[in-house]
Amino acid sequence: MNGKSKLPPATSSIDSSGPRLRLGLLGCGVVGRLHAQRLAADPRVELAVCCDPDRATAQRLRDEYAPRAAVETDLRRALADHDLRGAVICSPTLMHYEQCRLAFDLGLDVLCEKPLCGQRGEIVDLIARARSLKRLLVVSYQRRYKAPYVTARRELSQRADWYGPLRQVHVFVCERWQQTIQGTWRDDPRVGAGYFGDAGSHQIDVVDFITGQRPTSVLAVSDSRGSRVEIVTQAIARLSGGAGLAAHFVGDANHWREDIHFHCRDADLLLRSEKLFRAWQNQIEEIIDLQPHSSPDGAFVDAMIGGKPTSSPAEIALPMHDWTAAVLRSIAEGRWVECSAESQAAPLGR
Repeated sequence: MNGKSKLPPATSSIDSSGPRLRLGLLGCGVVGRLHAQRLAADPRVELAVCCDPDRATAQRLRDEYAPRAAVETDLRRALADHDLRGAVICSPTLMHYEQCRLAFDLGLDVLCEKPLCGQRGEIVDLIARARSLKRLLVVSYQRRYKAPYVTARRELSQRADWYGPLRQVHVFVCERWQQTIQGTWRDDPRVGAGYFGDAGSHQIDVVDFITGQRPTSVLAVSDSRGSRVEIVTQAIARLSGGAGLAAHFVGDANHWREDIHFHCRDADLLLRSEKLFRAWQNQIEEIIDLQPHSSPDGAFVDAMIGGKPTSSPAEIALPMHDWTAAVLRSIAEGRWVECSAESQAAPLGR
């Protein structure tokens, strides 16, 4: 749902000549289909089973991307009966905790869609279980692997003296989102946090990824636009390194656009719909020497085969939970709210 990228295929340095990894896909809807596309294109992977409560949905995805895969509607059979090495979880958020736990109990590594869980305690428990069982747990924040964002991180780290200290971050994202969620779990306030929590969390996560700064407190207002969840949300926040953040999430637009601007003392770094620019003294220059492009799926397989660290370990789910919970509290209470672990124990849904 988040942008129509024209980036090249993901790259990997891992040799594909060995036995293929057998993976299971849990959840065969829109997001599951995106993962299936990437997994089907990876010669190191065999998509061995497609699981969805709706058998017809799983069969359609199987027929298109993995004709030899099994189809299951029962979670335990899907994970236990097909000699899997790992699971890719694309189900609604409230199912993630039990599905991850079952996968760990069966000795599987996990790539899970975001948000990782609806409750902070569940995230903490999954991180501890993964460490104890020596299992991989990767969260699918795909912007951490896309070339413009990886390059932006390089710019603000390797050329930090040229840009100068970060002073302000501006985030704007819009999408035709409300028009697509009626009758789905995304329109259920017990499950999700609206547009800013679903699509918009990518932008706040990528600010953390690029700058190393996270929101410490937030003031937010929102409009449900007739839905049961937040559709248009505006927030201002203080970041951990001292910079300010202003964010605007518009979930009922008629097109997709994403702008993330990093305003530093001496120059600016601009992400505009996944193109990257540097700006100084009223000059703007596109940055074309981009870092290699990858994906959460490719990085998951890299880690399973070669032990390569991923850019989206489970630990990043905690600050995103705290940010989302703080925004919801600020909307409800009409005041500044701290983005701290101590104050964000409540579930994300309402």
